Amino acid sequence: MRKKGQFTGISGACPVRLPIDPLKHFFVALLLWVILTPVMASAGKDGRLWEPVAWTFRNPSCSVNPFDLVARATFSHASSGLKIRTELFYDEPETWKLRFTGTHIGLWSFVTESADPELNGLKGQVHVYPNLGVPGFITKYGSKWGRMGIERAFVPQYVMYCDPQEFYRDPNRIDADIHEFFDEHGFNGFHIIVVCRWFDLDKERASEISSASPNPDPRTFEAIELLIAKVHAAGGVVHIWAWGDEQRRMTPKKWGLNGEVDRRLQRYICARLGPLPGWSMGYGFDLQEWVDADDLRRWHQYMHDHLGWLHFLGGRAPEMTWIYDGLDYSSFQQHRPDYDLYVKAIEQWPDKPAFLEDRFRVREGVYPEKDYDFDMTRRGLWHSTMAGGAANIWGNLLDPRPDGMSHPYPNKDQILTWSRFWKDRFVKELVRDNSLTDGTCLKVRGELEIFYKEDTHSIRMDLSELSGPIRGVAVDTRSSYREIGLEGLRSAPDQLFRAPGRSDWAVAIQTVTPSD
Repeated sequence: MRKKGQFTGISGACPVRLPIDPLKHFFVALLLWVILTPVMASAGKDGRLWEPVAWTFRNPSCSVNPFDLVARATFSHASSGLKIRTELFYDEPETWKLRFTGTHIGLWSFVTESADPELNGLKGQVHVYPNLGVPGFITKYGSKWGRMGIERAFVPQYVMYCDPQEFYRDPNRIDADIHEFFDEHGFNGFHIIVVCRWFDLDKERASEISSASPNPDPRTFEAIELLIAKVHAAGGVVHIWAWGDEQRRMTPKKWGLNGEVDRRLQRYICARLGPLPGWSMGYGFDLQEWVDADDLRRWHQYMHDHLGWLHFLGGRAPEMTWIYDGLDYSSFQQHRPDYDLYVKAIEQWPDKPAFLEDRFRVREGVYPEKDYDFDMTRRGLWHSTMAGGAANIWGNLLDPRPDGMSHPYPNKDQILTWSRFWKDRFVKELVRDNSLTDGTCLKVRGELEIFYKEDTHSIRMDLSELSGPIRGVAVDTRSSYREIGLEGLRSAPDQLFRAPGRSDWAVAIQTVTPSD
């Protein structure tokens, strides 16, 4: 459970506790208030890095579809000249909002431009202050996922979350689910599917929507932005599937891919969700059945043309193929990937982070060839991390819930062991080097070596690259987290860890500095 006076950040592959002063609680509350509460524009505002600020403007004279009215804002950073361009969005009758998240400290100024005179030429300023320990937008370090702000790599391990209508205006539910799945399990993200609820919170399929030209539903966005804000405040991330498959009419194909209705929605997503840090988006599932490379290329380009901030956009393909290779992360629909397949997925596009973007679900009698059990889930967490850090989506769907969300895992202590082990250990500099062991190995040359081997009572380790004093710990990954200190290790080849019993073991050996 999070204790008073602490903030949950992302470090490596797991949640970490970052001490903060009482003002941090005020700013987390302020972040949610800014996102969810209309405030009138003022001459100047104060903000903090990675936390959105908002302005509200009245426009009672608008006579067109307000979702089609385009008003752009250009933010300029005084000291560097950096510019961020975004759009205002229609929020409620006669009301438009403008959101902004500072990526650099200092003074930012904006000016708007629009064909509508009441939204044209508006000006304002915000002074952005430091925000130490708070993660920003998702980024990458080569093939590793990372977070701006804290400048750390991490392994996104998402758990299946419920549909937006289930958590709409229910912050207490979100808080309880964050506690269960982040604090008690050690996952670091939620995965949601929106499909045609973009247009109507209560409707899942295009066949249920009669309008020939539907507008975005602000209720859906209110739900999603609440989830993103709360997950970000807890140090986590949200992965969104925009669409489903055409067989179930969970796509915008009825109105034309990248057509007028679709582009209206894309602009709205970019304007309303774009300034919020901590989310990524996949185009949908079973894409090979209803989109081609040009469809994905046009979507990707249009979104990035309108997003003022970086968000990773992808689209999964079956097996180890691609539909369009210009997306921001590599994404594969692969059933039951093992360690070697995770490595192959990462190496196939070494300049992009990898995502094995099927949902790895614990079920019985549904798809026996691809469904998981609890041991496979535990090992999958370790395989994807030891391979170099591929993202996954997990779900316990035994006795499926009507809202589609994962049940808690009965082996959550084992999942939390994975999370706690990788705290501060999954760093940007890690590389694979299995030549050092009879298991698998990640290392930072001369500083850190991490070994993993399954169903074993020993691990052979070459520690000759580690110079000077070293120390090590071993962890039984099948048990609750407990570090076993290792004695007698030398910076030499042919070192042997002898386990107290046969299990799946992880060992971390690092050099000791004078400050340690």
